[in-house]
Amino acid sequence: MNEPFLLSNLIELQEIDNKIYKIENEKKNSESVVRLMSLESDFKELTEKITIQKNEIQNYYKEKDTISSSRTSISQKIVDIKTKLEDKSLDSNDLLNYTKQKESNESQLSQLDTKLNILNRNNQDELDEIKKLTESLDDVKSDLIDISKLVKNEWQMIDEKLSVFESEKKELISSFPQKVQELYDDLKSRGVDVIAAYRLENNQCGCCGVDLTSSELDSIFDTEFQQCPYCGGILV
Repeated sequence: MNEPFLLSNLIELQEIDNKIYKIENEKKNSESVVRLMSLESDFKELTEKITIQKNEIQNYYKEKDTISSSRTSISQKIVDIKTKLEDKSLDSNDLLNYTKQKESNESQLSQLDTKLNILNRNNQDELDEIKKLTESLDDVKSDLIDISKLVKNEWQMIDEKLSVFESEKKELISSFPQKVQELYDDLKSRGVDVIAAYRLENNQCGCCGVDLTSSELDSIFDTEFQQCPYCGGILV
């Protein structure tokens, strides 16, 4: 025969809830998690700073891309001309013409290199700052990977602990009368953290800490579930 249900049984349930809350809080606020959140914030801040810096010299990047595109085109022309110059059947006029083309393209290439050097020099301070920020970002990325792995392992162990207590809680609740289960679900849905507690000294509610008068206590203990009128918790 099953033992009769007592309101004090809810204290045991509350103790399990307390353990679950403590573990969940550890999961959200552990040293590793705090470190991870800090790194994520640093990552976001550095990324934004790099974007701002690059936007400030966007004309530099446009001009650099134009120079790079021109260099690629001219370099390919030089390669093609060198291939033609290797042809032993070229007459002297063609040989002279291709040679001049090659020299002209090489001169253009040299001018582009000079232009690029001047462009880099004129934007050196901004480029150095972007390089510095990028190196810091790379360090943060590396730390993020390491701490993410650590947090993942920690959470796996925490979830294993939670699973044990959740199973214990489920088994305990299933032994309660249906109306008690519904009461528990209702209190939790209303955001009541402490659903059951003993009366404290000086007639305080153990759930919310409110001082209760003698008449309030009499009213509470006359009801079926002995709920505090202020928080809804069950006073045992």
